[in-house]
Amino acid sequence: MITDWLMVAITAVYVVATILICRANIKSAEATREQVAEAKRQYEEEHRAYISYEFIYERRTFYGMRFTNHGRRMATNVKILLKEDFIDSLDETAFRKNLLELKNREFVLGIGQSYDIYFGTNEFRKTQNKQPVEGTIAYTDKNNSYSDPIYIDVEKYATFFSVTSNTDVFLAALKKQNEELLAIQKELHQLRMQMAVSENSEETEE
Repeated sequence: MITDWLMVAITAVYVVATILICRANIKSAEATREQVAEAKRQYEEEHRAYISYEFIYERRTFYGMRFTNHGRRMATNVKILLKEDFIDSLDETAFRKNLLELKNREFVLGIGQSYDIYFGTNEFRKTQNKQPVEGTIAYTDKNNSYSDPIYIDVEKYATFFSVTSNTDVFLAALKKQNEELLAIQKELHQLRMQMAVSENSEETEE
């Protein structure tokens, strides 16, 4: 009898231990799955396409936005959808038309590449009661689709200070050089004409 009861106790302890081990294994497996899922999520987040935007002022003339893919994958099926309230508030017809047509376009944005859109010229910031720039940018990469809101309150942006870049200096020097070459070409042409007239006069006198 004592031996039987001892076997029952040992069996009970073994069963309880087995149950505890199984529960521990289940919790460990769940934790492992969560870690794998989190590692996969972090990998996807780090290696996805990621498009950001900024307010820009180009060539001391044009106001607009620049969309840049800072991610590690190519962004495809990129669509920029601006709210019509903002587009209708623009005074310059050409820019308004281009922005209305933008909603029907899709394009590709490679890694590190940018795409610019423009709202208007220097008159844009002089307009009173400007509407915020609102809308959505939608795009995909090879694994997922994304849709991010666009919002810029133009009234709260600080004054833009445009500086002369090295490119501007080069273009200005090139323009000046071209003007000087055209002036020299014009003078040479006039000199040739004068020489031709002079030669004709000499031949007539002879």
